[in-house]
Order: sequence, then structure tokens, then C-alpha cells
Amino acid sequence: MDEHGLAAAAERMLQRDGWHVIAMPEKGRPRLYARDRGGRQLDVGFRPVNEASADEDAPTGPAPLREAGRPGVDNLIRVVVSRGSYSRTDVLWASRQGGVRLVDGRQLQQWAAGASLDDLGLPG
Repeated sequence: MDEHGLAAAAERMLQRDGWHVIAMPEKGRPRLYARDRGGRQLDVGFRPVNEASADEDAPTGPAPLREAGRPGVDNLIRVVVSRGSYSRTDVLWASRQGGVRLVDGRQLQQWAAGASLDDLGLPG
């Protein structure tokens, strides 16, 4: 599944979970904006597995969805979805951004199997 296929799958899963989703591609790359009934807003970006950084400190398993601080100043919760795993550097980057959540391949499988992003730790 390429980056565009991943975005299409994420769009369907968000809709399944009750989110209103709008595709907002940026510079030829897929990107989604989503809003739920409670007013939460998501900015969903995608990272192809081949863009995963080759970090020698990378954990051997997938990184969990990390609490990365409060949503950004604009109240968007930023989510980066990848079929692969995230390195320690990626997780540190996300934690410094505020409001960035990383969804790795293992969590993507759980989401596809019926778990919601809330089940995976998205803030309420």
C-alpha cells in the first residue's frame, strides 16, 4: 500500500469512527483534515515506510502512540501515520512539537481491526 492508499484507508477508518473528513493534499502528498462531533480537529499526515529515518538508536519494535503534549496553538491534533515504525529521533521530534501523535504499523493494524484512535490514546 502506497502513501495514497494509506490515506484512503485512514479516511475510511476515520469516517467509520464518526469523523467528518476532508482530503487536503499538500504539495502532491496526501493529507486529511477531520473533525468529530465533540469539536476535536485532526490534521493527518502520512509517512511512507521508505522515509523512516535510519537512526541507530531506533527501537527494535514499533513506537507506541506517544502523548506529545497539548494540541497546538490552533487546537489541531496532528497525527502522523506510517505502516512502519518510528525511531527514537522521530518520537523525540514529535514530543517537542506539542499536539503531535505518531501512529505506527502495529497501531495501524489495531485501528484497521476496529479500535478507534481514542482507544489508541488520542486525547479527548
